[in-house]
Parts: sequence; C-alpha cells; structure tokens
Amino acid sequence: MSEIKIIPLGGVRENGKNMYVVEVDELIFVLDCGLMYPDNELLGIDVVIPDFTYLEENKNRIAGIFLTHGHEDAVGALPYFLENIDAPVFGTELTIELAKISVKSTGLNPNFNNYHVINEKTEIEFDNVTVKFFRTTHSIPDSVAICLDTQDGTIVYTGDFKFDQSASDMYKTDFAAISLIGQKNVLALMSDSSDAESYVENVSDMRVTEEIIDTFNNAEGRVIVSCVASNVMRIQQVLDAAHQTKRKIFMTGSKLVQVVDTAINLGKLILPSKNVIVTEKNLDQYSDDELVILETGQSGEPFEALQRMSKGKHKQVNIKDGDLVYITTTPSTSMEKVVGRTKNMIYGAGGSVKEISDTFKVS
Repeated sequence: MSEIKIIPLGGVRENGKNMYVVEVDELIFVLDCGLMYPDNELLGIDVVIPDFTYLEENKNRIAGIFLTHGHEDAVGALPYFLENIDAPVFGTELTIELAKISVKSTGLNPNFNNYHVINEKTEIEFDNVTVKFFRTTHSIPDSVAICLDTQDGTIVYTGDFKFDQSASDMYKTDFAAISLIGQKNVLALMSDSSDAESYVENVSDMRVTEEIIDTFNNAEGRVIVSCVASNVMRIQQVLDAAHQTKRKIFMTGSKLVQVVDTAINLGKLILPSKNVIVTEKNLDQYSDDELVILETGQSGEPFEALQRMSKGKHKQVNIKDGDLVYITTTPSTSMEKVVGRTKNMIYGAGGSVKEISDTFKVS
C-alpha cells in the first residue's frame, strides 16, 4: 500500500487558482497551476496565485506539472511557479502553446523549455504511478482530465467541464474512457464543481451560436463583443456568426491576437473565410453595421478595456452612439460591481449593452 496525500493549494470554494498536489510515496504530482483575478476589495492586486512554499521546499520530489486546459485558471500561475522551480510541464498541444505564451509574457523565466505535449492516448510511467488522460468538453479545445493509476486505485482529476451531446469532434467528451475508468477501482475523484448549485442548465454551443447570429443580425451599428481571450469556442462562434451575417471582425488586445494566431496555426480555430478579420487601417472601408469589434483586454479580461473605450481613452476603438456592447461570457459573482460600473459607463458614452447571460447560462 502506498502512502497517498491529496493537498489542494487553490481552487477550493473559489473560482480560479486551480492547483492540487497529489503525493504518492516520494513523488509529487502537481495538477494545474492557475491564477485568479481578485475580488473588488483587493485594490492594487492584479492577480492572485497559490502559495508555492510547500512545493519550493520539496521541489526535488516533483514528477511534473500536469495541465487540464489552457485557461488562466489552469495555467496562469505557471510563470511564477517556474521562477523558482524547474519541473517538466505536461499538457495537450494547445494547452502547452498557451502556457508558453503565459510564461514568456512575464519574463520571469524566459528560457524555460521543459514542455511535453500529450494527448488522450498518452501514458506516462513514474515508478508505481501511471499518468493517463481523457478528453473533456469545455470552452477551449484540447481539454482533458487526468488519471493517476496507483497500486491502491485511480485518482481522477478534472478541470472545468460540461456534457454537451452536440459538441463538435474537437470538443467531445470521451464517454467510453470514463466508463472504463468507472469499472476499475477509483480511489478518489476530484471534480470541478463550478456552478454546481445552479438549477439553470447550460445550453448547447449550437444554441449559443444561433443567439450570437441573431444579435448580429438585429444590431443596427457596430457590435463590440466582450469575451475572455482564451475562450476559443466563443471566438469561433463569433467568427462564424460574423461570416454568416456578412460582418467583418477587428480584434483588439495583444493577448487575443496571440491566442487566435496560435489556435489557427494548430488547427484549433477555423476561419470561415480568409477576409473575415480586418486590420485597423482597413476599418474605414466598412460602415458601422458591417463591423464586429472583438475585445478581450490586454490581460485577457475585458472589462477594464471596455471602461477605457467608454472614456475615450482606448488606443484603437472608443464607444459611440449606436454601438452595442455584447458581453458573451457569464461573469463571476466577484465581478458584479465591476460589470455594473462598466455598463453605466457604456450607457454614458452612448452605447447599449446586452449580456448573453440574460438569455441563458453559458461558460
């Protein structure tokens, strides 16, 4: 019998900052390494990260960091973790590329290159532990759950996930793999429980696309779409909706451009047409009812950028009469005051606001 410890360093009873430590005898397995954006009360704090002290004290025992997906709540704290700890990082193709962007953006350890790309068929042997993976459905492709097969049973860890029977192949959950795992001796399940207390059912991604198309069709002027930069599924839906409604997309925010370029190069984001995205110098060629502005903010979070647009201080786009600001993600409860203040500023600048969460619940 192995000596097994499961230690949560973040992500418990909070949205974000996901990080679990699983010890099997002398080996330490780190599951996710995420950050969290602070509550309104934490003035002057940009991000919140887990406390790495225990891992720094035991860094020679770390087998690796295993990532479930490429969102900031799973990979965002990697730059700070790798500043003092040199350990291999394992993740799917897109997850690793987004992790590299995150690490390089801080400059804390720019030369780190100990990355390893895995897929759902990968099995990694560590003494008496085998690490396996299976695909899950989330708002970003290449999302996986992690299984640690030990002598005493399997430990299963999931990132954010949902079940959507209409999901495309790139986003489908591997139900067969889940069934096989369930037939074995499962020692522990560490499952995401975001919004588990909500009675509102998540709608399918197909229905979300239809809603975005309807919004674009009914808007008389520009549509400024607000979303999180790493929400690749939402970006894909916006691209598809713009193409179907004969609108062009202009992207703001360096993080967004990096994510989109990376996802396109890996085949995880499909352009519906070659000219659906336009540059800033070409904006004047299109009338307002032909444009969609995709805004995610400099750090990948959109509300600060929307406030600058409302005050006329954005470098590229400012909100004016007739603009519709379309918030296409469901903000966390900690952001309610920020969202309310942002909406007031948008109205004051002459724009209007529509939140997709007013229609239904989305991730």
